[in-house]
Amino acid sequence: MKLLMSDYVIHDSQMTKCNPFDFVVEFNGPSDSLYEGGVWFIHVILPEQYPYKSPSIGFDTRIYHPNVDEASGTVCLDVIN
Repeated sequence: MKLLMSDYVIHDSQMTKCNPFDFVVEFNGPSDSLYEGGVWFIHVILPEQYPYKSPSIGFDTRIYHPNVDEASGTVCLDVIN
């Protein structure tokens, strides 16, 4: 609910349109930074057991980071679970 009330843009997932538990969040790069003007898309899937089971989170935008799988964009952190 907090995410929906924030300034972030929320899109239906292209894979499952109109599913409120499968969506894409659009993040804009912060102003006055090297990332200003950049746009990143994060795919979020909330399981039926949420909040007792962690969400699946991954980048739809290609990103290079040690905790992000390069092929799938999945965030690889044990902290999420």
